[in-house]
Amino acid sequence: MQQETREAPTNICPACGAGFTCGMQAGQPECWCAAFPPLLAVPSAGAGSCYCPACLAQMIDAQAAGPKP
Repeated sequence: MQQETREAPTNICPACGAGFTCGMQAGQPECWCAAFPPLLAVPSAGAGSCYCPACLAQMIDAQAAGPKP
């Protein structure tokens, strides 16, 4: 079971504006997003933002569902 962290947010989601903690920026050995299937490349420093867990999950679900007719 993965332990939930109570750290201050390190990122703001570009999709919904929620604050969340990036494990890599918080100095953890691995980020929570590593448990998700790959969808997008992790942005390089200064190139953009990561999505929060809820938005990333929605994006992965939408991709798995395929294009809308």
